[in-house]
Amino acid sequence: MIMKEDQVNPIPPAYEETYPVFSFLLDPMKRLSIPAAFGILGDAAGRDAARRGWGYDELLQRNQAWVLIRSKMLINRQPLWGEQITLRTWPKLMEGVVAYRDFQIFDSQRNVLLAGTTAWTLMDLANRRPVRLSGKEYDTGDLAKCHAIPDKPAKISWPAQKIIVNEMIAKFGQLDMNNHVNNTRYIEWILNELPIEILMKRQISEVEVNFLAEVRHHDEMQIFFPADQTDDHIFYGFIQYKMDERQAFAAKFTFS
Repeated sequence: MIMKEDQVNPIPPAYEETYPVFSFLLDPMKRLSIPAAFGILGDAAGRDAARRGWGYDELLQRNQAWVLIRSKMLINRQPLWGEQITLRTWPKLMEGVVAYRDFQIFDSQRNVLLAGTTAWTLMDLANRRPVRLSGKEYDTGDLAKCHAIPDKPAKISWPAQKIIVNEMIAKFGQLDMNNHVNNTRYIEWILNELPIEILMKRQISEVEVNFLAEVRHHDEMQIFFPADQTDDHIFYGFIQYKMDERQAFAAKFTFS
């Protein structure tokens, strides 16, 4: 269930920005693509974090960085090419080493098109262990009580039986500024293996993703589906390292 704007009780500290749906963000149906939606959300999250004092540059001085670990997105409608959309995002609370952040995307009439929640952890880049911001430093006030959707992003279970559908090697063009495969690429890799007739004719209503490990240049990866995947409304996809089958990414796509 997506919460309406008046149910969220918007508070000034929430971050907003408005812009058109550019052509380079589109899928073949001239809609904001799912990977692009995740991309702009991550980008806005970084700008909001920076204005709060725990952005990329500030954390890098402490040898730390935010790492996205889970996300859940509900979709009423994917905005179309040229539409003016407004993205709103805000941090909620930090439970242990997990920080939650919600988001909404509106059309020009303030109808909620997409909404969701994300879970992040703050990583110490030296020992690769999660750390926690202090309560005072991560004070989000009443934003901690504002929810775009009522759920938290959940863990996706890995299947016992699987079918390998593709293998790949991570390439330069898939890397981000941290020299890891950009997290939106994982979503692309899974979507590319789904039946094209479903992607072209059906609406994705819900996306859940788990980011489990970094993928670097020249890493050899495998994409697989569960062996018993028979429901054409729900598709699960997984990415693992080819060498040792270490888990890297999991996704669940629900179609209306």
